[in-house]
Amino acid sequence: MFAIERIKIIKNYLTQNEKVEVSKLSDMLNVSEVTIRKDLEKLEEEGFLRRIHGGAVLSPPDVLATTETLPAPSEDSTGAFGSDFHEIALIAVDMIQDNDSIMLTNGPICLEIARHLKHKQNLTVLTNDLAIALELSHFPHIKAISLGGDIDFHSKATFGRLTLANMSHFYISKIFIELDGFSENVGFSVSNIDKATLIQEAILNATSKIILCPEIYFNKTAFFKVGPLKIADKIITNYNLSDYYKKLICNHDIELFTSINLVEGSD
Repeated sequence: MFAIERIKIIKNYLTQNEKVEVSKLSDMLNVSEVTIRKDLEKLEEEGFLRRIHGGAVLSPPDVLATTETLPAPSEDSTGAFGSDFHEIALIAVDMIQDNDSIMLTNGPICLEIARHLKHKQNLTVLTNDLAIALELSHFPHIKAISLGGDIDFHSKATFGRLTLANMSHFYISKIFIELDGFSENVGFSVSNIDKATLIQEAILNATSKIILCPEIYFNKTAFFKVGPLKIADKIITNYNLSDYYKKLICNHDIELFTSINLVEGSD
């Protein structure tokens, strides 16, 4: 498992449970306790947690408030897998036409998409991501609509009953859905139950469902199920996706886009 995946799981676990033991994380993530301690050390440096004997506890809200802000313009495109995310975002941008009405779910790839929409004309963009809404507010020819609702402290995105109620008032031509995992048995999954619920509601109000899933998240399962493979009309990923998953996707008559080619239909 990649470090970026472990960090995300650790953050979500601590957010929900506030305390965790090194041994539990080691068993859950199938890595050594030495590796877990290094991950916890990194998160402590960021101010997300405080290490204690045998584990860690979530930092108090007043500490987190000073360390977590809306993402900086270059943050998501310069990380360990930034180039993979960037490639996926650029393919998605090519699918967006002038006069489209679209939705961008919260996440770094969708934020990267938003940053490359400045040349599009007369777009309407629905989102639950505050950073995306803020980015699009700089483009006068794009109408950005924030879904509103309860703001999640860590993702800086809105969820909850109000968000779902507002979602029911819109119908969009294309929804770009950023996910955290896909496995053949479970299907698509994310690390947040509120995000899973929002996606399940939003896809009912969209003509074209476009999944954004980096290759590193295939054969992985996040905590909360979103739906089976068939919910997707199109999937965007990286060129090095295994042939097994390429064939699986194509056999379901789903368009597969990668950074170097398009595989369409089945053999």
